[in-house]
This record gives sequence, C-alpha cells and structure tokens, in this order.
Amino acid sequence: MGTEDWGIIALGGLASLIASIFYMWGGTKGFGKYWRRYIGAFVLALACNLIAVYTSMWVWQMLLVFPALLGGFSLPYGADDLVGKIVKRAVFASGVCFAGFFCLWGLGFPGAGIGIFVMQLVVGLGSVFLGVKNPYKNAPLEQYMICQLLTFTIPFWGFI
Repeated sequence: MGTEDWGIIALGGLASLIASIFYMWGGTKGFGKYWRRYIGAFVLALACNLIAVYTSMWVWQMLLVFPALLGGFSLPYGADDLVGKIVKRAVFASGVCFAGFFCLWGLGFPGAGIGIFVMQLVVGLGSVFLGVKNPYKNAPLEQYMICQLLTFTIPFWGFI
C-alpha cells in the first residue's frame, strides 16, 4: 500500500467530514438529533468497515463501531456547572472512543494500533476542553470540531 491508496484515504477523510457535518446538524435547532446519532455514526462505521475490507484487515469487531458511535453520540453532555460539564463531556468522549477500542481489540492490539488509540484518548481530552470552554463562541462550530477530533481516526483502522 502506498500512493495508489490515495482514493481510499480520501474516501475516509470525506466520510469523517460528512459525519462531522451530520453531527453538527444533529446539535442544531431545527434539525433532528437522528442526524448526529444515526446518520453520522453510520457514515463513519461504513467507511471504517469498507476501508478495512479493501485493505483485507476487516474483523467482525468492526461491526461494533456503529453501536459504539451511536451510543457515544447519544450520551448527554450538557450541564450548568463546571464539574458537571467536565464529567459529562469526558463520559461522552469515552463513549465515542470505544469505537476505536473495538477496532483495536479486533486487530489483536498491535503496537501501532495502541499508539493510535492512545492518541485518540488524548485528543478526546482536547474535545472535553472544547466542550467546557468553547474558544470559538459558536456552538455549531464547537460541535463540528468535537466530532472531527474524536472521530478522525475511525475510518482508517483498516490501515493498521
């Protein structure tokens, strides 16, 4: 694998972009939460599984990506006090990170996969910061960025 895989890599990046847009819509008034919970989660899970099939790295645990994302994207993360915000957003980020854990498990915990998963957890902490102290002062942008941060590795587990 190398430069000949640019198209499949672009597909994974596009899936992450589209899922982040759906996630943002699901948190915006006038759109249903199903955009976030079901459609965004499905797009990411589909990309993860299709790329893994393409790279011959598919394992059945990758089917668990969708319910993990669905569960994570459905967790409440709003609160009025600082401690409540931190706790709820940390639980939310952990829920989404389970999608990566299922891929890691299915692939047999390879060293490179552990590194990617640890990076995903660290980035998850960054998403907690965004959720608690939104430096953008724009809720839809915050939602888009949180989804991008938490999920940008998910389509690419097939390359581990």
